[in-house]
Amino acid sequence: MDERLLKLRWPTTCAGCTTALPGGSEAWWDSKRKEAKCPSCHSNAGDTAAPLVAPLDRGAAGASARREYEKRSARERAREEALVASDDAWRRSVKEEHPVVGRLASALRPKPTIGPESQATAAWKQGAAGELRVAEILNGLKGISALHDRRIPGSKANIDHVAVGPAGVYVIDAKKYTGGVEKRNVGGWFRADERLYVGGRDRSKVIDGVRWQAEVVQACLATAQARISVYGVVCFVGAEWPLVFRRPVQMRGVTALWPKALGELVGKTGPLDRTVIDQTTDLLAAILKPA
Repeated sequence: MDERLLKLRWPTTCAGCTTALPGGSEAWWDSKRKEAKCPSCHSNAGDTAAPLVAPLDRGAAGASARREYEKRSARERAREEALVASDDAWRRSVKEEHPVVGRLASALRPKPTIGPESQATAAWKQGAAGELRVAEILNGLKGISALHDRRIPGSKANIDHVAVGPAGVYVIDAKKYTGGVEKRNVGGWFRADERLYVGGRDRSKVIDGVRWQAEVVQACLATAQARISVYGVVCFVGAEWPLVFRRPVQMRGVTALWPKALGELVGKTGPLDRTVIDQTTDLLAAILKPA
C-alpha cells in the first residue's frame, strides 16, 4: 500500500481537486506518486481515473559542467583551427608572390599547431567526472533521496547535489582535485585564520561557496515552514587523505571529506521518516530546477 493518512508537514495542493491543503491538515500521501489528496478525493478515487503525474526530475549529475566543457573545448579548437588555416593561406600567398624570399620567410616562421586543451577547459571535464562519482555514491544509498545539478533561483550558480536522508538535508559540492587535504591556521598569535589547502593550493573559497548554497536550501525549506537541518559538505574526489587517523575536516560549519565518508555521513540515522524525506525532496525539486 503506497497511500496512508497523515498530517502534512507543510502546505501543498490536492492532486485530485487542486484544493489548497494547509500544513497540519490531514491528507492521504501517496509515496509512489509523490502527491497528496484530500480525504474527499481519496474516498472517490474509485469513481475517476487517477491523474497522470510526471516523474520527479532528479537532474543529471555534471550536466552543466559537461555543457560548459564542450562549449569551451569547441571554442578553443575553432580558434586554433582558424589560426592554422590562416597560416596555411599566408604561406601559399607569400610563396606565390615571392617564390624565393617567400619560401625563406615560410621556413623561418613557426607553424601554429592544434595542441592539447588548456587546463582551464580540462578542469570542467574533470569537474563533471567528480560529480558523476558523487552521484553514484548517493544513488546507491538506501533510504536517501538525491537531486543533482540544481539551478539556484536568480543566480547563474548551481548546486552539484542535494541529498535528503533521515538525519537531514545535505548540500554537496563535488570537487575532483589531486594532492593532500589539510586545514591550516595562517593567522597570527591573536587572530586565527583557518584555510583549507588541497595539493598545496588554498581552496577555502570552496568552503564559503558551500556555506552559501546551504543557506539557500535552508531558505527554500523555510518557505514551507519545514524545520529540517541542512548541512554543507565538500567531497574531494581523487584527493589524498592520511592513511592513519583519517577524519573529515570541519571548517566554518562545512564538512570536507572523501567519497566513502560521504556515504557514511549522508546515510546516518535520524528522525526523518520516508514520508518526510519524499515531501522534502519534492519541495526542493520544485524550487531548485535542473540546471
